[in-house]
Amino acid sequence: MGKRSTLKDVAREADVTPATVSYVINNTPGQSIRPETRKRVLEAARKLKYAPNAHARTLRNHHSPCIGMVIRKNLAVPRFSQMAYGIQTKLEQEGYNALLLGNKINNLGIADYAEAFLAGRVGGIIFIGTDNQGPDERSLKVLADEHAPLVVFDTQTQADSYSTVDLDYVGGARLSCERVLSRGCKRVLYFRPDIDKPQETLREQGVRETCEAAGVELVCARSPITLGNIELWDARYVGADTEEGLRLSERFLASVANALELVDDGDAVISSWATWTHYFRRIETQRGSRRRLTYAELANNGESWLAADLYTRLPNYEAGAACAEDVLALMRTGVPSARIMKLSNIIEAPLGQQAPNY
Repeated sequence: MGKRSTLKDVAREADVTPATVSYVINNTPGQSIRPETRKRVLEAARKLKYAPNAHARTLRNHHSPCIGMVIRKNLAVPRFSQMAYGIQTKLEQEGYNALLLGNKINNLGIADYAEAFLAGRVGGIIFIGTDNQGPDERSLKVLADEHAPLVVFDTQTQADSYSTVDLDYVGGARLSCERVLSRGCKRVLYFRPDIDKPQETLREQGVRETCEAAGVELVCARSPITLGNIELWDARYVGADTEEGLRLSERFLASVANALELVDDGDAVISSWATWTHYFRRIETQRGSRRRLTYAELANNGESWLAADLYTRLPNYEAGAACAEDVLALMRTGVPSARIMKLSNIIEAPLGQQAPNY
């Protein structure tokens, strides 16, 4: 590891005083800095890969009791609150604290969590991104250059400089679909969000491969949930319904109603997300339908155990604990690992005891 740039190095590069560099880097209020001077300072800081690091030498030579946790998701959603609890519990067992970090890009062009590591506030980082998206490239490079212990969750990518923890979406979808087909269903409707990220494409791949192998017809339909409105959809967990959110719910219900036109008595409905089979049952009941459909969900995090006849219980707590284990292992050994967690916990109602329509 080379010599770390200092504030004085940046001042020399930008031909300003160290005080001016400090004012610019820290956005000090009440200081009048000309735009061209500010630009020159920030360009020099980026060139020299400078970051405030008053505690960095302490980090190199002493034990840091905190692990940074970056969760770019709504923590009111059970999946992510369960993961956070798994991380916290495992770290506490090992004598560490979890520190929730932000993901905002600062003046130096790196994310808050990368700056926290450079400043010595954390000894390692667990990154849980938005829908299979990992850290930004610049922050990732900075952390790699510093050999920062980093674990990235659920991006479905390979890495050499950090550890990964992923879920086996294909295998989980296959297992769930096999259980559905064992009930004698001759056609499957697969209902998923309009999102083409690894989680969704891999789940559909598992369902499709299983149906093809069994000679069962598969029809697919999509809801109006996209990456652009997913936060609006998740706001339901905190009771933050808005007019825009209610309109999205209406569009969602319309997509469910349209999808139900694709199935007949004895078919199966498999949804990618938790609670969605509830809406299928609800509309069937409103229509006075007597059709017997088998309902399954490829994910359920404890939101509802009533609507689906079978569902996959995601190992959220266990995944959080695994991330914590792996970042601590990186701190000890410096050797990255890749872990894939199986999705094999299928909760199933016995035949004849499935949840009723309501």
